[in-house]
Amino acid sequence: MRDVIALEPQTEIDQNSSYIISYPHLVTYFQGLEEIKVPDLVRGAHMVYAWMPRILNLHIQEDNSLVEAALLLTKAKREGALANAEIEKIAAVIDRSLVGASKLLHFIAPQHFAIWDSRVYQYIHGQVAYSYRVNNVALYRNYLNLLRDIETLAGFDQFQQAMNKKLGYTVSSFRAIELVMYVNAEQER
Repeated sequence: MRDVIALEPQTEIDQNSSYIISYPHLVTYFQGLEEIKVPDLVRGAHMVYAWMPRILNLHIQEDNSLVEAALLLTKAKREGALANAEIEKIAAVIDRSLVGASKLLHFIAPQHFAIWDSRVYQYIHGQVAYSYRVNNVALYRNYLNLLRDIETLAGFDQFQQAMNKKLGYTVSSFRAIELVMYVNAEQER
């Protein structure tokens, strides 16, 4: 895996792209919520799917699955942590997608959860990001641990300041790292 901190100077960010413009607005929406309720879950899931090339399907296998997922999102916001099985429950509701769940978790608690997608997977693992690989919660957990390790590296504060300057707003350390990975991932073949 290439050094994220060393890649920052060559990482170009287009502040006029919809992807960059929309980000702080999505974060702000969730910052204003004390508790995540079912309508917030549904709105939030649709917001993050606007970033994806798919249409969202909510998979409600039980009458209370939306309520349970909303409670887990509130827990993530308040505690900044979820067990793998809890993340899997959220992903099961949100299109059976860990990618969608990670995006929603990130917007709810950006300092504790990072966006995970096929480009980030490819950047880290250097392989094609097949669905079975990307939808692996253990790999997502390893990714979160990797980000925590990167935060401790020499020069990280300068890295994050440089990314914030490029973006034109302040982001969590997880977002700064993830964005460099996303921008610098080689396109899958």
